[in-house]
Amino acid sequence: MYLVAIIIYALDQLLKWLIRAKLADGQGVTVIPGVLQIYHIQNTGGAFSILPNQIWLFVLVALVVIVAVIVISRKIHANTLTKIGLGLLLGGAIGNMTDRVLIHSVTDYVYFSIIHFPIFNLADASIDVGVLLLLIQSFRSSSRNGNENSKEDKS
Repeated sequence: MYLVAIIIYALDQLLKWLIRAKLADGQGVTVIPGVLQIYHIQNTGGAFSILPNQIWLFVLVALVVIVAVIVISRKIHANTLTKIGLGLLLGGAIGNMTDRVLIHSVTDYVYFSIIHFPIFNLADASIDVGVLLLLIQSFRSSSRNGNENSKEDKS
């Protein structure tokens, strides 16, 4: 779990540094015309730019997520899928929190122009994929427990 978090955090911070170094805020580069752009923005809000300039609220939320991930990882015997999900969540939360603390905004840069999806970054994607993996594992566990309970009911 921690290895996944470290890799995500390092890649996230490297990519954000490169974006800030190479592109001015508001500047973009087309990667695949009509589909994908690298477009530098500094987001002072949360997902989809909600609650702009509430930096410390989002730092607090990130701290709660970080503590929750660490506590959960210590209390449960996690399988590989759960460990990867928790690692993605942890790395992404720390990555965006670092931006908020150091530069008071989050560097976003991936823009899928084909669907006009809001601009995001690796930390955002890691958080989303991490939560998705945890949900999948939760449903898989519930399904197994349900099957075991139904077998016990039949006995």
